[in-house]
Amino acid sequence: MFLMVIGVAAVVAPGAQSQPATPASQEGAAPTQSVRPIGVVTQIQPGSFSLHTDAGSDLKIQLPESVNVVRVPPGSKDLKSATKINVSDISLGDRVFVRGRASADQKSVAAQSIIVMSKTDLGAAREAERLDWQRRGASGVVKALNPVAKEITIAVPNTPPAPGNPTHPVTLMLATSAALLRYAPDSVKFSDAKPSAFEEIRVGDQVRALGAPSEDGSRFAVEKLISGTFRNIGATVLSVDAPNGTVTVRDLATGKNIMVRTNADSKMHALPPFIAQMIARFNSGAGSPGDAPGRPPGGNPAGSPPGNAMRGQHTTNGPGGGMGGGEGRGAGGGFGPPRDFNQMLDRTPALKLDQLKQGDALIVVSTEGAKPAEVTAIVLLSGVEPILASQPKGGNQMVLGQWNMGMGGGGQGGGEGGP
Repeated sequence: MFLMVIGVAAVVAPGAQSQPATPASQEGAAPTQSVRPIGVVTQIQPGSFSLHTDAGSDLKIQLPESVNVVRVPPGSKDLKSATKINVSDISLGDRVFVRGRASADQKSVAAQSIIVMSKTDLGAAREAERLDWQRRGASGVVKALNPVAKEITIAVPNTPPAPGNPTHPVTLMLATSAALLRYAPDSVKFSDAKPSAFEEIRVGDQVRALGAPSEDGSRFAVEKLISGTFRNIGATVLSVDAPNGTVTVRDLATGKNIMVRTNADSKMHALPPFIAQMIARFNSGAGSPGDAPGRPPGGNPAGSPPGNAMRGQHTTNGPGGGMGGGEGRGAGGGFGPPRDFNQMLDRTPALKLDQLKQGDALIVVSTEGAKPAEVTAIVLLSGVEPILASQPKGGNQMVLGQWNMGMGGGGQGGGEGGP
């Protein structure tokens, strides 16, 4: 996860300086420059292992007898807690930082030192972090910003929903030491998030914060915050390029053409008619898409507490804005537990691009792309005609209920250990 990557990088220099360069004879080719790849172990062979790096390349890591290998707990800032281990203790799925010298063809590295975070330790840390975000997380859509006081007012969904009053305001108070992150364009992976600043946050953005609420719940002291701008597009298909994973659509809200890119992380589903009708009824105020037999409105199990409104996940409602307002902006105010809706979505049939034809209706959820006319789909749904037809006349709001965007401990999604 993002903080863990930083933790690995932070402890590199102290452990690597004392190691001598590996002789060229051990490499099979004259070594060139010193390199420091970070990634995950994907294959282990006698005297070497394969590393899939964060940069996307694959390297063969040569393991001479002189290599120094230590294991550190996830999130370590230095080597004080490091434990010396043997090369044989490295396992598949471990996250490692390697310091060494690259071969002339740049395809292998003769390791001088290796810092390891084990897959087991990482999994335990991710689960603990996820639970912490569930217990101490607040999320919603930015409604107002106070740069002087470093305060952010967000609209938090009411749980259970109140008729005519879907959200309530909460003021996020950022301490000087609060860590700010922001999703990268065209990515919803927490591992891709970058350090950010207050000035990058905009009205209509979705945010998730970790911290502590005041006694009455109206204010929230922030320790860590991640923000992002999300787009929700109701569209019709113009053309499909299945081999290249793209579909060109016409945005129904703006009339403009948009190229939608898909990748292995995109969730693509064909909504069965009864689910599309359920969401459409919710659009007209009939209930929550999270509702089900035995559940009161809002999706909470019968007899269970109404829930902590500060635990709401990220919502992405409204093509080009919804409650957030403004073209291409994220919006909020959905109802029902996002996990219920995501689980329901996961049970729907998978959609392949070659199944689409010109004129089909789609809903696309994405982060704000680097180019306005291109987006990368987080979610792409077909079979959405009833949902689009249920939009209020004269407005662009499209309510889909809460979507878990994998932000900071939310659970599903979130990329490589994303919270």
